[in-house]
Amino acid sequence: MPDIPLRLEQMISAPLTAIIQAQKESATATLQFLLSQLEEKEEAGKRKKFPTALEFSYSQILQDPETGKIEPIPMKISIPILTLIPIPYISIDEAEIDFKAKIVATKQEKQLPVLYAVYGSKVSVDLTAELNVKIKAKRADLPEGVAKMITTLSNSIPVSKDEGK
Repeated sequence: MPDIPLRLEQMISAPLTAIIQAQKESATATLQFLLSQLEEKEEAGKRKKFPTALEFSYSQILQDPETGKIEPIPMKISIPILTLIPIPYISIDEAEIDFKAKIVATKQEKQLPVLYAVYGSKVSVDLTAELNVKIKAKRADLPEGVAKMITTLSNSIPVSKDEGK
């Protein structure tokens, strides 16, 4: 297969564009995850979305302030799932793009020289090239809005007497 010369800036920008696209897809996946943790409920005649929650019932030993009697009181707590599980949010921490290219042509466009190069050739030893892409991804800090939402949800976890028992 013959080598097809590319503009040098295309060789450089294509991996960078792919990295940006990967970041966009990662952010979209995080948003889809957050939206999947909501459920619709009716409140005041309107359909609204609320965080899906786990509700637990338990007994708490309390002293009745009027009688002084110590007894188990049925209690319940509703905990939003988003406060219990890690939010999948990954960012590319570092990207290293390394390749060799051989300049094979130049062309004058709008008073600027444009360089054309080839890489990845297997036809000639002189045109050998390689493209190495090294990407380090890490779990990133949550965006400020998501962190504030989790904190708000955590601070508003209701604990109440379980009247159903």
